[in-house]
Amino acid sequence: MKEKILGIVLSIICLNLSFGQELQDGQKRWNSENKLTIDDFKIKISGENNEAVYSQFMISYSAQGFDFLKRNLNNKIGNLFLGNASWIDTTKVENIAERIEFQQTQFDLAEIHARKFRKRLFIKKWKISKGFDIMNKISNEIMTEFSEQRLLLIRETESGENSEKLTQWKEKITNELQELYEFRFENKKKIKRKK
Repeated sequence: MKEKILGIVLSIICLNLSFGQELQDGQKRWNSENKLTIDDFKIKISGENNEAVYSQFMISYSAQGFDFLKRNLNNKIGNLFLGNASWIDTTKVENIAERIEFQQTQFDLAEIHARKFRKRLFIKKWKISKGFDIMNKISNEIMTEFSEQRLLLIRETESGENSEKLTQWKEKITNELQELYEFRFENKKKIKRKK
């Protein structure tokens, strides 16, 4: 009887409570070498009542029962551009390359928050053994922070039109990405706890 109960408990713990890390149609994972292009924007619109360009991003996460034992959890959190929920109205946009570059800047900003998520989860990974509520809590905090920062970026740069402010933001983003370099998705090496 005890073996059956232990088997059931272990089976439940080992279940993959995944929100999916495989890319779906129209999704693009953040990568420093693979920037957004016009072809990534899947919704084609035209009309006066819509923004000319809009990008949707998602910071996804997944976990399994024994993930807290891993060296790092970087590949459990993805930063995705959702092309099927993003659009560009080429009839309204004069300089398409600049507008797409501004969307890329927002994608880079999302990557900062994905890396912050990875770092917070790494610090609290032992709490996963008690349940996945910690991931939900961190996710909610991160998405709130990202939304606030994205809005600030859009306001301060006047939707990318203020080149001086945009340059300042890009420099800030580059520096933060570098500070959080060990928490990039591709890093599979062991991360040491800082004291």
